[in-house]
Amino acid sequence: MISFDFDYYRAENAKEALHKYLELSEQNQNVLYYNGGTEIVTYARKNKIKFSALIDIQNIPECSVLKSNEKQIIIGSSVPLNMIIEKNYFPLLSNSCRGIADHTTRNQITIGGNLAGKLPYKEAVLSLLVANANLKVMTQNGITIKKITQLFDKRLQLKPEDILLQIHIDKGVIDLPYFQIREVKQSEIDYPIMHLVALKQNDKIKTSLSSLCAFPFRDKDLETIINDNKLTRLEKIDQVVNNLPVPISSNYRGGKDYKEMLFRNSLNSCLDQLGSEI
Repeated sequence: MISFDFDYYRAENAKEALHKYLELSEQNQNVLYYNGGTEIVTYARKNKIKFSALIDIQNIPECSVLKSNEKQIIIGSSVPLNMIIEKNYFPLLSNSCRGIADHTTRNQITIGGNLAGKLPYKEAVLSLLVANANLKVMTQNGITIKKITQLFDKRLQLKPEDILLQIHIDKGVIDLPYFQIREVKQSEIDYPIMHLVALKQNDKIKTSLSSLCAFPFRDKDLETIINDNKLTRLEKIDQVVNNLPVPISSNYRGGKDYKEMLFRNSLNSCLDQLGSEI
């Protein structure tokens, strides 16, 4: 049970939601967008966050779209993870989502909530990073569409009032060879010790990682090393480990040495499956 009072608003379109956010913010209210709400409810019940107003964006038509046309897959930010898994328009994304929480909870977790939430794992972002997905965002200056690689750095870099409306994925990537491995400590629905995703396009391997370090990332310098065929397999793996953007993190799921071992083995398996030698 949430122990504090707050006002609840349901927006019917993106402009209404954004204008209400700005209006309430000007009144010095602490405002959050509500999209699935699993994290918001959990943190609020534990008194880890407080807010004076919630704006529910799940009824915005653009946010509930899930379709595939000749050129792209369009996923609204309010689409639950289970729906993405069941439709399976992009198998790599479906597989990335399948390890998040349990089946019942995935009916509530939206892809927008996973990307924009406070939890550091954000596993749905991994497939989108290697696929160079586009994000459609409502801002004060209107709607903008940008590459996810422009908007995601440790977390989704949006202004507080911005609304993630949709994710657009080029159909050209959905049948490309890919690799994915998700290491967990206890059960499949546990938070990951490490999650590696890779996609091979134009004979080049693109990779993204979650849980190995303090935040999820795709690093093009590491991809340059992975795709450098002048290096031996061992040299590639050593150089990748030594050039991570931040140190490997330790936590109760795994210490640094253990996580490094898992990562080395996983990267080796990735190179076996996708091949880094032309």
